[in-house]
Amino acid sequence: MQKSEVALMFSDIKGYSRLLELDEHDAMELLAIHDKISQEVITEYNGHLVKRNDDSVLASFASVNDAYLCSLDFLERLKAFNENKLKPRRILVSIGLHKGKVEIRNGAIFGQQMNILARLQALAEPGSVCMSDTIYNAISRIIDIKAVEYRGVELENLPGSHNIYKTLSIYRDEFKTTRPVFQQKSDFRYRIKEIEHVRGNGLSFVATTLSSLIVISGFILIAAAFDSRHSGSAFRDLIESWFSNPVLYSALIPASIFTAALYARRKMRVVFDDIRDVDRILSYIMTQLGYRNPAHSKGFMLFRPQMANYFILGMRKFRARVDGNTIVLQGPYIYMSKLVKMLKYYEQTGKTDKF
Repeated sequence: MQKSEVALMFSDIKGYSRLLELDEHDAMELLAIHDKISQEVITEYNGHLVKRNDDSVLASFASVNDAYLCSLDFLERLKAFNENKLKPRRILVSIGLHKGKVEIRNGAIFGQQMNILARLQALAEPGSVCMSDTIYNAISRIIDIKAVEYRGVELENLPGSHNIYKTLSIYRDEFKTTRPVFQQKSDFRYRIKEIEHVRGNGLSFVATTLSSLIVISGFILIAAAFDSRHSGSAFRDLIESWFSNPVLYSALIPASIFTAALYARRKMRVVFDDIRDVDRILSYIMTQLGYRNPAHSKGFMLFRPQMANYFILGMRKFRARVDGNTIVLQGPYIYMSKLVKMLKYYEQTGKTDKF
C-alpha cells in the first residue's frame, strides 16, 4: 500500500442527470465534449486522470499550482464552449480542490481526503472552484488568488471545522457566491457496485448461538438451584423434570437464536460507483433504521441506537469506516441484514418511501 501527498481536483456537471432524463442523445453529445476538454486540459497541466464516472472527473497533480491553474483553465474553456448556447446546451461545471495524503492501490485513490474533496465540490457554485485551506495556503504565496474565505465551516459527517475558499463564479450574473449551506438529502442516485461479507474478528453467528445457549442454560441451572433450595426438591430431579419438558426447548432454542441475531457481529463491505455523499446517505438511512446521527471516533463513524430502540428492540451500535467510495460496516447481524436491504432498495429506486 502506497501513501502519497497529492493535489486532487474533482469536478461535476450541474444538472446532468436531469438533462439525461429529458434528452439522452443531447446529454451524451455534451458529455463527449466535456470529456474531450477535460482530458486535454488535465494532460496540459501534467495531471493524471484517476477516474471518470459519468459526468464527474477525478484527477491528481504533483503540483498544487498545476491543479489550481488547470481548474481555472477548464472552467474558461467550458465558458467559451457555452457562449451563445441555450441553457440546456451549456456545460456548467463546479470544482473541488484539496491536497493531502492518500492511499494509492492499483492506480485508484482512497482515504479520508476523498470525502473532504467530494464535500468541497458539492459546495462550489457552477463556474467556480471551492478549495481547502491546504490548497489555498500552498498556492497563495505564489499566485494571486481571488477567492472568498469562509471560516469554521462544518463539512457534514467530517470531524472538526474547516476553512474553505471559493472563487467567484465565471457566470457571476447567474450564480452568486454564498456561504455553504448543506441540503438534508442529496438527489444523487447511489449505484452500488458490490456488497460482500468480510471476515470479522468476533464470533460467527453459529458460535454466538451456541454461546447464548450455554449462557441461558446456565441461568436455568441457577434458577433450578434456587428453586431446589426453597422447595426442598432434589436438584437432579428438578433438572431432569425441566429438561424433559419440550416446552423448555421450544423457548430455549429460539431465545438463543434471537440473542445471537442481536449480539453476533457481521461485517460488510459496500462499494459505490461514486465518492460523493456516501457517508451522508449512510447517515440518512441509519436514522431511518432507528439510529442517532454518528459520532466520530478514531477514524470511524459510530452509530448508536435511539434510547427507546436500545431498551425495547435490543438494538446495538454500528461502526462504519468510509474510505473514498467504499464503506466498511460492522454491526449486529439482524440489523445489518436489514440495512443491506435498505441500501439495495435505495440503489434500485432512488427512494426512501419504504424505510
